[in-house]
Amino acid sequence: MRVMVIEDNEDLATLFCHLLEVMGCSTQAAFNARTGPATIRNSLPDLVFCDLRLPGEKNGLDIARELRADPVCSHIPLIAVTGFDDPHEHQQARQAGFELIFDEPVKFAQFRAVLKGYGKQDRAR
Repeated sequence: MRVMVIEDNEDLATLFCHLLEVMGCSTQAAFNARTGPATIRNSLPDLVFCDLRLPGEKNGLDIARELRADPVCSHIPLIAVTGFDDPHEHQQARQAGFELIFDEPVKFAQFRAVLKGYGKQDRAR
């Protein structure tokens, strides 16, 4: 499975990628909202993990809305990652197009469950 990680904390992005690689994924990381969507369009990953609170003009919600509006990318499952357990932010994330929201720190079991669930869907496509 090809997985994209969009996370402005480069150490955390690297950790996410290493965990996903241990689970058999190939990974790619983007460190801001400016490069994330373009990288997704170029590589068309099977799954995207995206931080909600990215610095700059765009955040994770903007990325989700942009990808959901793009017919080339609209099918890609989006998983939000946030350091804030905020019910309002979780609601906004779902409305923007995220399927799941994980509060940090994300647990190994959460990664494994997502990969298991979406891996079955990918093989069916």
